[in-house]
Amino acid sequence: MKHLLCLIPLVACLWSPIAQAQPVGETVVTPFELQVEEAKAAHLRKRVNDAVVLVRAKRFPEAELALAALKKDFEATFNRDVQQYAFHSKEEFSEFKRSSTQAFEWIDWGYAECFTMQAFIAVEKRDFPSALSLLAAVEKVAPLAAGTGIERGYILNQLRKPEEALAAYERALSVSTRYRSQRPFQSAALRGIGFSLIELKRLDEAEAKFQESLKIEPNNKIALHELDYIRNLRSKQQ
Repeated sequence: MKHLLCLIPLVACLWSPIAQAQPVGETVVTPFELQVEEAKAAHLRKRVNDAVVLVRAKRFPEAELALAALKKDFEATFNRDVQQYAFHSKEEFSEFKRSSTQAFEWIDWGYAECFTMQAFIAVEKRDFPSALSLLAAVEKVAPLAAGTGIERGYILNQLRKPEEALAAYERALSVSTRYRSQRPFQSAALRGIGFSLIELKRLDEAEAKFQESLKIEPNNKIALHELDYIRNLRSKQQ
């Protein structure tokens, strides 16, 4: 029995709540939903969706040019006297605003997606350092994006850095626990933690995390497979 290394593939625009139920390993790129107009630079949304089409078609040179131009146009709208944050919905914006004491402006989610799509392209090219750098940019501009931590954890496990991956998944779990809008990421974060703990040979803790994830997503095939894998490892150790 093999350990499932590819827990959550990095995919552009995967982290819309619409896409949460997609099978593992399937690349899903979805046009993001219409936002309320409080988000600044919402007029660039159509161009972001056009870039999504290019990424889905793996027309990466064209996509990279489009994304670079988009980021420049987003940034031209920024008020440089305050911080910029992107949120996927008004709910996310409202949740963050209630807990934040700093001045900031709400930038359309498409800005964060530009970085996410660039990270996806970097992963496709096996350029993991660039992908991690781009995900760090997403984390800075989208503080409630729990999915970004899951993406980071996936890449770090690909690089055989389970301790760093564990920290990334734990951050994702923290965000998904704190903010109601991020609840859809809890089970994936728990599975990522479990996977990293297996890599660190902490099987009892890993088993507990997979069991906890099943309370959220009963019968999840990944969690069940990993629990079987843990049982198989233990049988070999006896």
